[in-house]
Amino acid sequence: MLLSGRDPVLDFRFSWDDTARDLMYLATDTGSVSGVREPREIDFAYKTIVGADGAISIAPCKTTGGKYFTLTLQVPQIPLTDQTHRKDIERFMRAYFPATLKTLGCG
Repeated sequence: MLLSGRDPVLDFRFSWDDTARDLMYLATDTGSVSGVREPREIDFAYKTIVGADGAISIAPCKTTGGKYFTLTLQVPQIPLTDQTHRKDIERFMRAYFPATLKTLGCG
């Protein structure tokens, strides 16, 4: 979690699984781990969905933890009715996810 003072600004979750996860299922889950409001798949080199308040990407990444790496980004400060950050979230994921894969030795 990235904080500004005491306020959470960005919340990241990293997971590895033996099978590719269904991102739309994760995004629409009612739990707090991966929920993303109004998710839509984007055209990107990696399977990615972007929502009004976050995003989820997945890619093959064989490690001791599993064969697929999933990154969930949530932006908790975005109000429920705010639809203006989708493009910013998409731009962030287009830069951050490939860089994360490279850091992990996956891509």
